[in-house]
Amino acid sequence: MREPAQVGQSVLGDRGENLSSVLHSICMDEQLKEALLSWVRALTPLDVADFEFETAFSDRVLVYLVESGGQRISAQSASDGTLRFLAVAAALLSPDTGRFYFFDELDNGIHPTRLHLLLQLAGQTCRRNRIQVVGSTHNPALLTFFDTEDMEQVRLIYRSEETRESRVYKILDLPDIERLLKGKDLGRLHASGWLENAVFFNEPDAEDEAPEQGGSEE
Repeated sequence: MREPAQVGQSVLGDRGENLSSVLHSICMDEQLKEALLSWVRALTPLDVADFEFETAFSDRVLVYLVESGGQRISAQSASDGTLRFLAVAAALLSPDTGRFYFFDELDNGIHPTRLHLLLQLAGQTCRRNRIQVVGSTHNPALLTFFDTEDMEQVRLIYRSEETRESRVYKILDLPDIERLLKGKDLGRLHASGWLENAVFFNEPDAEDEAPEQGGSEE
């Protein structure tokens, strides 16, 4: 993400490649540029007033974040958290956006007090552009911001003690979960270890999962 990118590239690579050129293509549309600036101001500690782009060797471009006081911060000097957010925003706001995105550790590098804004960005983009976003997290703080509508989509991924295989469990299928969520948020349940205990005690016995064997008639 820190490297200058090929001019004209409008699709973000799997690891954030082409970040500067994708941001450049977004900023060609004034409406998208203002949306991006608004999210950057909300989600980072920087008071970003504008984006500037410098070309190197005639075919590569590097993004600079320009603060209201005039200070310029290049992608090569920006924090990891700022770059990760810019990559998420670039992927979701790009005119050439895909239909499905998976973000590993979606909240990594984002300040805890701004996590709800990250969920808002993903949710608004999904509804507006009819795309699907899947993000993984281990962070209880992020889970505290899920509302009732979000909860329908939340899944717990865990490893079965019996089979040593990873399984996916719908949160709302956990026993007594709806009553518990009226008194505690999902983040507190996760931090206390309740989610892992719930799926462990709710797992079917290996004997229950085994196929029935035909018996002989007497």
